[in-house]
Amino acid sequence: MKKLILLLIIIPIIGVSQQELYKWDIGINGGLNINNPIIEGNNFSPDDLGGKLYGLTVIYHFNRFFAFKVDLDIENRGWAMDQFGDKNDGSGDPELKDITQVLDYFDVPAFMHIGFGKKFKIDLNIGPYFGFKIKDEIVSYSPNEEQLDSEATRGVIGLSKFDNFDFGVVYGIGFDYQIHERFSIGFDALYERGLKTVNKINNVDYKNSSFDFDFGINFHLGKKKK
Repeated sequence: MKKLILLLIIIPIIGVSQQELYKWDIGINGGLNINNPIIEGNNFSPDDLGGKLYGLTVIYHFNRFFAFKVDLDIENRGWAMDQFGDKNDGSGDPELKDITQVLDYFDVPAFMHIGFGKKFKIDLNIGPYFGFKIKDEIVSYSPNEEQLDSEATRGVIGLSKFDNFDFGVVYGIGFDYQIHERFSIGFDALYERGLKTVNKINNVDYKNSSFDFDFGINFHLGKKKK
């Protein structure tokens, strides 16, 4: 069985290895994401928040089916809450209102890019991602509409600064359309799920998670090679 699986993998690679193609692509990309952090077993429930992402794409093609793709993106991972907590007098009034967490990363998803088709291709993507924090600010308002800075807001919520580094897995599907011999357009719908605890709220782990919708245009470089 292992030999059969190995043959099923090797034969397509050998079969298309003689086909000429551009080995390298470089492109620009941008899109939107929906952030839904993973906070299990806690009544702290931030709302999903839409953000944006943009950056560069580099692709190396092993053959017509298999490629290695890396995105170099600036990506928003923040969230918002309408209100947090109750006053100690039991009146039910919130301690904080209109809370906004700005959390931006230099995000590097690196994955196998498996495509089926010629001019129009359907892609499967899977691999790791690595995130490097570049901005971490949170603001809120008191019940009397006084704006609180990051330090004051963190003090009420019990939230420290986020870790500078994050990593996890990324997977999803995509589409590519060859407009010209030298360039193509594409779309990826990806899910990034953090595996690292990047913060704690009342001793409960906080992990990043987002759905990314990414559009791009890729330019084929060099000469066609077998």
